[in-house]
Amino acid sequence: MASSSDLFSFGLMGRKQMKEQVTPHKISLLALIYQYCELKKKQTIVDEIEDVDKDFMTNSGLKENERLTEELKSDFITVILELLQSADLPLEDLIEKLKPLIRYTLYEDFNTRLKDFYENGVLSLMDFFQELSKLLPEPSTFEPIISSSSVLGLFLRRMILAFDKLSFTQVTMLHSHYKLYYEEVHAPPPPPLMEESGTFGGSLIDSINSQSGGDRLTRSGLVKNIENELKSGEGESAFYSYKQAEYFISKQGFLLQHNENEAMSPGDLQQKITKMLQANPDLAEAHFLSYLNNLRIKEYCTAIYNLYHYFDRSTTLSTDTNAVNKTREDEVFRRYGALNLAALHFRFGHREESLAALHEAIRMAQETNDNVCLQHALSWLHRIEDSGSNRAANLMARSVDRSVDLRLPNITSLGIQALAKHDAFATVKPASVFEYLLKSDILNCKHSQSHFMCVSYAQKSALWNLYGKRESASMAGQLVLNLDTSEAGIYHDGEAVCIALCNMAKLFADNGEYPAALEIVNQAKQRFPSMSQHSYIWMICEQEIVFDRALLNRRWSAAEQAVTCIRAFDAEEANLRRGIVDKEMGKVTEALTGLNKLLEKIKQESAQRTPDFRCRLLLLTLAELYIQTDNTTSAISHVLECLNWAKDHHLQFMVAMATFHLAYVQFHMQLPELALSLLDQQMITVLSHGSGYDRARSLYCYAKCKVAASLKSPESDRKEALLLAVSRMNTVIELFKKIEAYQREKDAIYYQARLYNELGYISEMNKCAYLFKQLDQQYPTLNRVAVNVL
Repeated sequence: MASSSDLFSFGLMGRKQMKEQVTPHKISLLALIYQYCELKKKQTIVDEIEDVDKDFMTNSGLKENERLTEELKSDFITVILELLQSADLPLEDLIEKLKPLIRYTLYEDFNTRLKDFYENGVLSLMDFFQELSKLLPEPSTFEPIISSSSVLGLFLRRMILAFDKLSFTQVTMLHSHYKLYYEEVHAPPPPPLMEESGTFGGSLIDSINSQSGGDRLTRSGLVKNIENELKSGEGESAFYSYKQAEYFISKQGFLLQHNENEAMSPGDLQQKITKMLQANPDLAEAHFLSYLNNLRIKEYCTAIYNLYHYFDRSTTLSTDTNAVNKTREDEVFRRYGALNLAALHFRFGHREESLAALHEAIRMAQETNDNVCLQHALSWLHRIEDSGSNRAANLMARSVDRSVDLRLPNITSLGIQALAKHDAFATVKPASVFEYLLKSDILNCKHSQSHFMCVSYAQKSALWNLYGKRESASMAGQLVLNLDTSEAGIYHDGEAVCIALCNMAKLFADNGEYPAALEIVNQAKQRFPSMSQHSYIWMICEQEIVFDRALLNRRWSAAEQAVTCIRAFDAEEANLRRGIVDKEMGKVTEALTGLNKLLEKIKQESAQRTPDFRCRLLLLTLAELYIQTDNTTSAISHVLECLNWAKDHHLQFMVAMATFHLAYVQFHMQLPELALSLLDQQMITVLSHGSGYDRARSLYCYAKCKVAASLKSPESDRKEALLLAVSRMNTVIELFKKIEAYQREKDAIYYQARLYNELGYISEMNKCAYLFKQLDQQYPTLNRVAVNVL
């Protein structure tokens, strides 16, 4: 909790700091706006009478190339709006920004006005603000130069009011700041030995000197004092006013949620927030922006500190004087504070603390009948609790129904997507799951919720991949990358986009296009730098690609290093891949022990993993391990368990792969005809949606079964089967070579040589023998386990 001593910051004479302050930068903007209006007024007069007097243009001094075109007016107003909303700039940067947009006459008038402020002291500033008021409409004015309700009108009114509230001492200090601001671009004249006091500017210096004990300050002393003031933080208000800070916070908050890469880096943003808090200590929203900034780098201590500060200051600094209304505001801040605290703990994996904070928010929301807060809490509750339980499904259904009644489209869309995910992990048919997502898409389009549209398509891509439809998953992922999600010129670049990029990278890697896959991963790195909150997605993807490639290459050290990197993000996935490495290296005992432990854990916590994870564990590790050690009886039980699990969850590709493993077991049991019947049922599925490795293995298995089934056939049928197998092995060898599975390529070449030998094609057999010898020298077979692999 923030102490009471740091909740308020008081300015001169014990008064609270004003929300709007006049700064040298704003004086320059006021001068620019004033001179622009004068030039525009002059051009309007010329346009009205030039039809009467053709020589008036020449005599008026307004050259044709100095006229303000509509394009220049539009560009000028756009830049002025940007300057009003951004932080204060040095004069040099301001001039560089304006030079391409303003005419020579306007630039000269602007520069002359700035010079006049510098040379003629405080009196010129006071006169200028008197002139500014004339730009605003009087009651009798029918066509004002600037409308009072426009952006420029509001800016002028705020600045005039802020200047009028300044004391004489503050005006003199403002002019001293302005002199330093102006001298950054224009070198000052040689200073006299002592300031003259006969002018208004001299009396200004005298008044400053009188405040410091009567000692007369030289110009260098004045500069030093002002620089010390800025360094101490007292003068930071000259850089960020309250309005500028609010705009900066809203812009950076939007970018952090919409496109983190467009936002400032965490370090730079934290420095800006610190400066804003020095200038505006009562700006509670700055603490919330700091909280979001710390979440992106997973800085727990600072994040929770800023979250507490935001809600503490929001409650304490409430401007409502009515006691009843203030109490209601405080209650709102407390329950939403508890809700945000629950989200924070969930983000860092603190499940019990998150549930405790969430239950507190629910209790306070129920006491005050805050249905909106209850719906937010309910949407978090089914996420924090057991996501696979029936109670979670009931909570999601209630959340969706109630959100529809309360007209909360964002919570409704998220609830529908969460319910679709729950049903997909259960045994609901895919048609029902995608019907739910269709309702979410309609809702997102109706309310233009681009972020939720990306999430919906990314979820569709994941579900198609889960069900084994890789091409459909690829199409859904490309839709995420091609959606028009721009808001205020910024395209959405969130978690869904990173997932879509990584899915595309995996698709290319599975087909042996490793350079293209790594190029896509590099694109994800550029969009989501290592310090961003979604960078872990491409980090895992990159290590999985490295692991798969190293495993096929038989580079065990690289594969083990990739497993270590994956463990930092997902321990169970790392254990699975550790078992695969041990299996391929021939470490049967270590692989079997680790995989059985993982299987027991997964059966106990099945809701915590996707359904296909259990199939991968049963099929690609345990079943293949038993097959490679000639223990086909034990392999059958795991294959059948995987087959039943995959059918229950509609995992079509896993059903196909389990069927192929079962066919391979039957092939080893001297039942090639039965194996062929199984292969014919699932061959199209594997060739359509399988990776390059899966397609090569399926064709290899089919060729073996076809040849074995033709042993008792007539000689013509036998030769036809051998020729067909040779043709299929050419495709198998090409696929193994493309995905860099050189050990498997060597085995395929060996089998093809045997086929050529039986056909009597001696030259082709010798060619295969030569290729086998070259590959065997580079990739020797070191254990028997690697020979019997499917």
